[in-house]
Amino acid sequence: FEYRSKEQILTGAAKIKPQGTSSMAYDKKNFTINFYKDSAYAEELGVNVGWGAQTEYCLKANWIDKTHSRNVVTAKLVGEMQSKYGLFETAPNNGAIDGFPIEVYINDQFHGLYTMNIPKDAWMFNMDTDNPNHIVICGENWNDPVKFKAIPQDLKDWGVEVGPEDDATLQKVQRLVDFVLNSSDEEFKANFDQYLDFDSTINYYIMMNCAWLSDNAGKNMLLATYDGKVWYPSLYDLDTSWGTNWRGDGLYNYGSGIVNGGDSVLWQRIRTIYKKEIAARYFELRKDVLNKENIMTEFNNFKTSIPKEVLDRETAKWNTAEHPIPGYDISQIEEYIDIVFPRLDTEYRVW
Repeated sequence: FEYRSKEQILTGAAKIKPQGTSSMAYDKKNFTINFYKDSAYAEELGVNVGWGAQTEYCLKANWIDKTHSRNVVTAKLVGEMQSKYGLFETAPNNGAIDGFPIEVYINDQFHGLYTMNIPKDAWMFNMDTDNPNHIVICGENWNDPVKFKAIPQDLKDWGVEVGPEDDATLQKVQRLVDFVLNSSDEEFKANFDQYLDFDSTINYYIMMNCAWLSDNAGKNMLLATYDGKVWYPSLYDLDTSWGTNWRGDGLYNYGSGIVNGGDSVLWQRIRTIYKKEIAARYFELRKDVLNKENIMTEFNNFKTSIPKEVLDRETAKWNTAEHPIPGYDISQIEEYIDIVFPRLDTEYRVW
């Protein structure tokens, strides 16, 4: 490959692979790209596109969201929220992904509008891969271990994204799940900060409800630790958000109810034991990060960063009769906020 920017020209070799789970079935694929100094692939090469010289990036197709904004902008809001409470201060977007819109061409042919994203990688959390206590795990499914309903016997349900995939890591995960599953309410509250970071956990719960992140209560949940003991929940894969379903072709019935974390034991206990704390944090965040004006400003800024001719090329390439581009315009997000947030305000005032 040859990489040209205003500041530098780099050449080297790259490895590219399709990325995702359900998105692997879509016509337009996500890709992970890794850079190397030459075609021997012996030494990685850092390429700086705005987050420092990094060797791995993710190219997101955003297939279920024709605005291409939900994943990145929701993550920006998460980053603002985490920054407010001093979380992941050395990470690029405070423990959430970041990204910006790009065009992808393959063999000089337009392939589509994408976003170039921070990947689910060690540098997303500013972690040292040589430190065995620097670990990131991700819920891979909706099985009981991911819902804190059973102690995991292996690492199939909690996939290891960063850190050693060994018995020592499994024991660290088992310690956490056992605490959530088997501690009394008194033990849970008294010893919580020895197992989970309070601020990141409460923020995660609130954002799940505010942005209707029904696909993040177990599967897709990242848990990061820097000491092998205290875990920080971190939101990831946020395109199923603001009321859209996981295929992007329909809306949830957000005229009633809230997400609440499904049947996850972790979120059931958080909701029961920390009601007052959740309500207090919610109203703090509603003043700034989760204020409607701030949310819509972030979405509209992203929207205006994509030229109309690029959107036209995307439509011409992918919006076919057989496979129309799914998703909803940003106006649907504003409608969602007007419907859901007043109800959340009422809900949390009672708490």
